[in-house]
Amino acid sequence: MMDILKELGPARESYRAGDISSALEMVQALWDRIPEPRTEEGDAYLVIEYAVALALKGGRLDVAQRWASEAPPFAAKRHDLGEVEFLQGKVAFESGDLQLARENFRLAQRKSEGRILEGMAEKYRQLLREEG
Repeated sequence: MMDILKELGPARESYRAGDISSALEMVQALWDRIPEPRTEEGDAYLVIEYAVALALKGGRLDVAQRWASEAPPFAAKRHDLGEVEFLQGKVAFESGDLQLARENFRLAQRKSEGRILEGMAEKYRQLLREEG
């Protein structure tokens, strides 16, 4: 098994230095080194979450969407409680697809029995309060 958290270290350092593009390249290189099926590699999902966060910080919505599309296969393996839908909802929200974001957030809320709302940014909670 790879030590994913350790392997993410250089990307974190690059991000802290303000170089999101390099950080994303490092994350992609790490992802490419994870053996298939990636769902069998402990913490591989963290690579997806980190890549989405980097892409959103850098305003790279296309990259964030591509990474978020890698998440669904991990849901069953991780005994997911809405994290995948929450991740996809964040990307949809930032991309302006509020209906898809709302659907994903509601599913995440249901799967987590409301717990996911505790860590949810106010702008996402507001979307859930709106009709749509």
